[in-house]
Amino acid sequence: MRTLSADLAILGNGPVARSLVLALADSPLHVVMLDTSPLGQSRPSQADRTVALALGSRRLLCRLGLTMPLTGAAAIQIVQITQQGISGQVRLEHSLLNAPERRLGEVAGLETLNEALALSLARCSRLQQESPGPLQTLQWFPDRVQLDWPDLRIETALVVVADGGHGDLARLAALQRMGWDHNRHAVIATVTPRQPLPDVAFEHFLESGPLAFLPIGNHQFSIVWSLRPGDASRILDHSDAAFLEALNRQRPPHLPPLTLTGPRSVHPLFFQRLWAEPNQRLALVGNAAQTLHPLAGQGYNLGLRDAMTLAALLREAAARGNDPGEASLLRDYARIRRRDRLETIVFTETMNRLFSSPRLPLRLMRATALTLLDQIPFGKRELAARLAGVHLPAQSAIPDFSMDEHHVF
Repeated sequence: MRTLSADLAILGNGPVARSLVLALADSPLHVVMLDTSPLGQSRPSQADRTVALALGSRRLLCRLGLTMPLTGAAAIQIVQITQQGISGQVRLEHSLLNAPERRLGEVAGLETLNEALALSLARCSRLQQESPGPLQTLQWFPDRVQLDWPDLRIETALVVVADGGHGDLARLAALQRMGWDHNRHAVIATVTPRQPLPDVAFEHFLESGPLAFLPIGNHQFSIVWSLRPGDASRILDHSDAAFLEALNRQRPPHLPPLTLTGPRSVHPLFFQRLWAEPNQRLALVGNAAQTLHPLAGQGYNLGLRDAMTLAALLREAAARGNDPGEASLLRDYARIRRRDRLETIVFTETMNRLFSSPRLPLRLMRATALTLLDQIPFGKRELAARLAGVHLPAQSAIPDFSMDEHHVF
């Protein structure tokens, strides 16, 4: 069995894990990034998966050295929020932010983001990458954590869990958990409208849940359609013509009819939050810490802020010669991230539940609320800035990597 020693072991090699490595590129820490996907198992295609990059995330990725916009990325200049069957809408435009980028965010392919991050990893001289598969055992010692696989042992001061919540860490590390199943599945597909409508994203609320249309270039949209599991299975088996017919009955009022569609996939929707005690030498980032409803596309944006905050604290600790896994650092990380995480979780869960209720009084109240919000510039600016990730709670400012202003308008 090979044995490696590291300051930091990152479980996972997705976009949040890679972003963390890049944020540590100028530090003296020896980092091992571990692909924990099952060995010999074919990976599901991510060609249909997209990532909504908020404006704040775009700025952070620029600071990590990525060239923005990413290849093929499509700008989001306008977001329209509507609900089925009743008038009332909110229209959020980039001008609300008065930002030089002239966008609220952009949409990139998940594979494109992963590849861009992977190319940038070449400059991380103290990074070692391994592909041992799922973690087998984990043991704690006063000054380190021991991770074991059949052919590899790693001894490290700190373990960062960035595996998207798909590993067995919750059981191996006795992590604390809260969560629930939404009893919904997301149908994902690429569709094309009859007339082009560039740079506009739609969040349309149905009784089954939100239906999102994200622009992806070439006059196409990536959709995320929340449906009950049985309905999602039936939709998945539809012919293209039947699928488009069903989707056109539900599309937002300002979106032209949809005429073309690509392959479809389905993914279960659930909420989960996991956390460790500060003395466990474990830090959780991204979906390994919180798995959100895809409403408003906040998953990677929240995970990137997790990674940037943790990296800043680790660089500060390294500069002082401190233990990267010390309990005080992990307490600081949890404290700084608490408010941003909580607000994002509450927003996505509340919006999903509130707008999915079929009761007529609630539907009328929602229509009134949307109409009023659309007429209140301050409220629209606040909502746009929060969704764009450029107005974070002061308690969640990223140490020494914070954005130039909490407000950019």
